[in-house]
Amino acid sequence: MARYALAATGNSTHGYFGGGGPGPKSIMDKVTYASDTTAAVPGANLTAARYALAASSSRANALTQPPTPTPTSQTAITTVPIGYDTGYFGGGRTPSNTSLMDKVTYVSDTTVAVPSANLPSGGYGSAATGNTEAGYFGDDYPATTSMDKVTYSSDTTIAIPSANLTFARSFLAATGNSTSGYFGGGGYPTRYSVMDKVTYASDTTARAPGADLTIGRHTLAATGNSTHGYFGGGGYPSPLFSVMEKTTYSSDTTAAIPSANLSVNRDRFAATGNSTHGYFGGGFPNGRLSSMDKVTYASDTTAAVPGANLSSERSNLAATGNSTHGYFGGGNPITALMDKVTYSSDTTAAVPGANLSVARSNFAASSSRANALPTTGLVPAPVIV
Repeated sequence: MARYALAATGNSTHGYFGGGGPGPKSIMDKVTYASDTTAAVPGANLTAARYALAASSSRANALTQPPTPTPTSQTAITTVPIGYDTGYFGGGRTPSNTSLMDKVTYVSDTTVAVPSANLPSGGYGSAATGNTEAGYFGDDYPATTSMDKVTYSSDTTIAIPSANLTFARSFLAATGNSTSGYFGGGGYPTRYSVMDKVTYASDTTARAPGADLTIGRHTLAATGNSTHGYFGGGGYPSPLFSVMEKTTYSSDTTAAIPSANLSVNRDRFAATGNSTHGYFGGGFPNGRLSSMDKVTYASDTTAAVPGANLSSERSNLAATGNSTHGYFGGGNPITALMDKVTYSSDTTAAVPGANLSVARSNFAASSSRANALPTTGLVPAPVIV
């Protein structure tokens, strides 16, 4: 029916044309978009005849429907920061034995003693590694099997007998990834090649014979990334070693890698690193050393990096760090000195603000940022609809 001064609106499938003149009229016509046809719909007629009116709709002009409210809560997996950007230096000799724990805050290059985290077992001649939540300090001198666990969130330490080493030894080395720690070598004066594996989820330790070192040695050093650990040097008494061995975590196997041997035979030194490189510094071959060796994991090669040499010659020190810097602290002659290695430039500088609270040597260090441990993790989070 021809008419004028009517109004129209609709949704995504139909249009509605109502009213108009001459008349006025109340009639409603419905246009079906799919077929381009029109029909009167008497049930939709206006309640009163009229013209020159207007119309609107929440579905006109391709307007969309809001989502239906979710009747129950939902969650999704999201990425959040994990771990703590701090390092823990524990135990040693002052020259008397000590259980003292110092905490280094990397962002400010400051160190404070944290008595609540002191090692129950003393910790002279121990080794340490850990995951993002806790550090594990194993053994001390005279040789024991003890294992102490430092919980970073609370700065507290407890002995965990279930994770004790499989047999007593001193002056071993340790490294690991986010699930397991590997404690290798040790002895004094006997040299052992034994490798123990600490499983963090259960706080238990077991021999991993396939990962035993190829040469028995103590006073060695170790670091690594998320897939491999590198155990270098060692000795005392003679001979000293430059040998580097690589532990593959996925298979619990160890092999010598001559291409990564240290640039000089050394023992009583320290190591730390990030996902791509390991840094082995200090030590004692025939007089104390300041020299630094850099292991490139991708090529299994080692080179001296004189620009990263320690600020002073010393042995029996400890090291840990994060993804950008390594911290080498203490050592003999008895000192509280802390040196900071900048990985991007292969340079080292003393950072007096991070000096240990007490001068000491023959101790160990761990961090939730060393050995390429993850800085973020996946957790459930609520979804807002």
